[in-house]
Amino acid sequence: MRRIPVDPARLGEPRFVQSETRTDNEGKTVLRDGVPVQRVSVLVKPADERPEVLEVSVPHTEPFKFNDNEKLRFDNLRAMPWNTEGRSGVSYSADDVRPANNPGGPVKL
Repeated sequence: MRRIPVDPARLGEPRFVQSETRTDNEGKTVLRDGVPVQRVSVLVKPADERPEVLEVSVPHTEPFKFNDNEKLRFDNLRAMPWNTEGRSGVSYSADDVRPANNPGGPVKL
């Protein structure tokens, strides 16, 4: 399926909830181009809509460590609709994530 670019400004101000390394059904670490994939959970509240938590997959060697509720910025945020065995939804991925107040390069941990 096609990956659709997402305008991050339409999400409001994504805020950090948690980050963990993604694993498959067998407990093996999910890799993207040989790099472990982290699941970054963020709280978003688009204008005039209900808040919700999105899970964004980001390749990175370790789970991200941000302050609780810290505002974040994603690089190249994309959405991918999916439909499997009668279930459907949207998955999100990005190339990188950093604090919103860090205008520079990649996140430094």
